[in-house]
Formats: sequence, C-alpha cells, structure tokens
Amino acid sequence: KNHRMAYYHTVTTANKNLKFREDSFISSHFHLRFCHNRTLKKTIRCQAEKSKPGFTWDPAMSRWKRDDKNKMKYDDPNFNPKVSPKSGSAYTIWPIVHTELMEYGLKSIDAKSVIARQKKGAVLLDVREEPQFNLVHAEGSINVPLFGPVQGDSMFDNMKRLATAAFAMKATARNPLFEAQVKEKIPRNKQVIVMCAQGGTLETIIKRTSGVASQGRVKVKEYADPDRAFGRESRSLKACYEVIQAGYKDVVHVEGGFAQWKFDGFPIEERY
Repeated sequence: KNHRMAYYHTVTTANKNLKFREDSFISSHFHLRFCHNRTLKKTIRCQAEKSKPGFTWDPAMSRWKRDDKNKMKYDDPNFNPKVSPKSGSAYTIWPIVHTELMEYGLKSIDAKSVIARQKKGAVLLDVREEPQFNLVHAEGSINVPLFGPVQGDSMFDNMKRLATAAFAMKATARNPLFEAQVKEKIPRNKQVIVMCAQGGTLETIIKRTSGVASQGRVKVKEYADPDRAFGRESRSLKACYEVIQAGYKDVVHVEGGFAQWKFDGFPIEERY
C-alpha cells in the first residue's frame, strides 16, 4: 500500500510539473506574441508619425518650421490645409504639399533625362508666367502658368497692383484655371514633366564635400538645415502637387528648372 501511495504521489507530482511547464510555455509563447505585436504596432505607429512631420509658421523668419509636437493637424477633421488668400484662388500650404510629394515618391530628373522621356511621348509642362514662357522656353514644352495677373477688382487687388507697379512689376496671383487648363492640354495617360524657373527641391538634408578627389580623400558631411525643414519650395513642385491631385499618375520634376536647362545648353525656343 505504501509503495502504491508513493508511486501515485510521484506520478501526480510529475504530471503537475509537466502541466506547469506546458502552461508556462504557452504563457510565454503568447506573451512573446503579444509583445511582438505590440512592438510591431508601435513601430508602425512611429513610422506613420515620422512620415507626417508637425509644423508651424515662424513669422519672425517668414518660413515654415518643423514642430513634431504639432502633429494633431493631420488627424483633426476640422483642419483645412488650404489657404484662401485675399487675391487669387485657394491653395494647399507648403508643408502639406511637401509631405504628400514625399509620400508620392516624386522624382527629380535632369535635362538629359527630360529629352529622353520627351522622345517616348512625355509632356514637358512649363508653369512659369506666360510672358516669361513666350520670351524663351525649353524646346517642345507647353505652358500652363501656375500664377497669372491679378484678375479681381477688390480693394485689395487694386492695392496689390499699385504696390507692385511702384517696383515696375505686375501683380500676380494663383491661376484659378490651372487644373482645367492642364486637363485640356495634356491627356491623362501621359507622363507629365514639370518645370519652373528655378526648380526647388524636396531634400531636407544638405551635403558638403571636402578633400581632394584625385587623392581619394573626399569626405561627405550631411546635416539638417532648419531653413530646409521642408525642402525648398518652388512653383514647379507646387504644380506637381496640383497635377497629381488632378488625377495624373505619372508626374516628375525638373532639377534646377529652366535656368539650369538654359545654362547647360539644352535646346530652347525664343522670340527674337
């Protein structure tokens, strides 16, 4: 009897230990899965937050400043990313444009690549003002200006005309017909290459090289410039955003704009 009791006690204890180990393993397994899922969700959330930088306007420096504490705007249903100026049509503020273009994966190409793509049927869209385009432009390009002469007759419009006339300039505002004119001139299935005067950039990191290349001692330093927290805005980049919003799927941007095109000696058409 004592032997049977001892055997029963040994077997029961062994089963309990086995059950404890099994429960511990299952518990550990689910704990690891939970931690992994929680970490994965946190990583995804952080990446999403990282891709949506916060921003604020710095009136002292007259620029948009990155402010990651101010991200609630993206999730706020009442937030309106468009600005309605006193003259011209409404437009999307630059930090939103920059963020959307980065997510789209907008590519900037040089003039040589532009010509190669034109031969394959791409359309080169020059968004400079009409008088500038008529004076001189890249060969084979078409013009839809992002900005044009002020059309309104309000007190602000008249004051703007007077103020710019004092500097021998013409008052301009956003072209309210830009999207409609683009759709009229360019088929939706075409690749659109957008050009302005200077080009601009989406890059937020500045690279500086030092050393002697022939001696293989070139050093490249990268640093973030506060002035370029959202790249360097330009009319062509803003136009890229508008063209994409209009439904075009294949949009690229010209590096250096028309100024670089002309400087590099690529074909132009000009009025003599």
